Amino acid sequence: MGDAMKKVKPGDPLVIPAATFNTFVDAARDFLARQHQQAQTGTPSGRHNCIVLVRNDSGADRERFDVLGVSGPVFDPASDAEAFKNYPAMTGVTPAEDDHRGKFVILLEPVPAGKLARAVAAGVVPARVDVPDEDYPYRLADVTDGSAANLTAAKVGSAAILWREGGTGVQWALVRLGNPPQTSVFPVDLVQYGGEQGDDQNPATWTYDVTDPFTGETLASGVDPTAAPHKWQRPSVGYIIPATFGYAHWDPDGELVLGWINEVADQEACETPA
Repeated sequence: MGDAMKKVKPGDPLVIPAATFNTFVDAARDFLARQHQQAQTGTPSGRHNCIVLVRNDSGADRERFDVLGVSGPVFDPASDAEAFKNYPAMTGVTPAEDDHRGKFVILLEPVPAGKLARAVAAGVVPARVDVPDEDYPYRLADVTDGSAANLTAAKVGSAAILWREGGTGVQWALVRLGNPPQTSVFPVDLVQYGGEQGDDQNPATWTYDVTDPFTGETLASGVDPTAAPHKWQRPSVGYIIPATFGYAHWDPDGELVLGWINEVADQEACETPA
């Protein structure tokens, strides 16, 4: 059997075997199918859509690693549905805390006002983070109200701080984007403030001062762990030994929330029958 894909020389008679012709047809079909697929899906913006295109609508030129709040898509699906589906570019503005908490990107390249640039929407990226103080072990960050220059370390945020230079002020950090706005759970010490232990007809009513076990800082005073926004539930009656320890988190408004405390029921051993 001859070589079905053998080349011919100028002047030779052109005889195309069936196998050769079918190979040409298969290659052409594959090429057309890939062209059609590209027209339908658009060009991927980055691996796993972590890198996106953003138009700088902040009104000023921006530097690499600046922060832009996402205000919407570049292409309106009502007027250009195909462009919206195929090219998911975003518009970026100067962040506002109320509008862009958890909705921002970090630029991967400088970009003039009104132009497009690549930015990270999810994943690990270098960022400038403003750390306000060293009294709290910040593990999260989010947008800085009215500034595109950096993120701000916070008790509640959508960017996880994986590493930072240390100290206070604006500093380099490695952050992971793409998390829903969250808060970290941390241990707390509890000191009885008021209330009573309860009895066989009444519930306990203990309240507590809540302190940081590492720094001794008072985080909240006179806290009733069963009142909103706290999550602790006590038995409806019975003697309760006061708590000394628990776990808490900060809610989106920066208010301390007790989730679990080590209160226990005061129980006596049953009498042994004579």
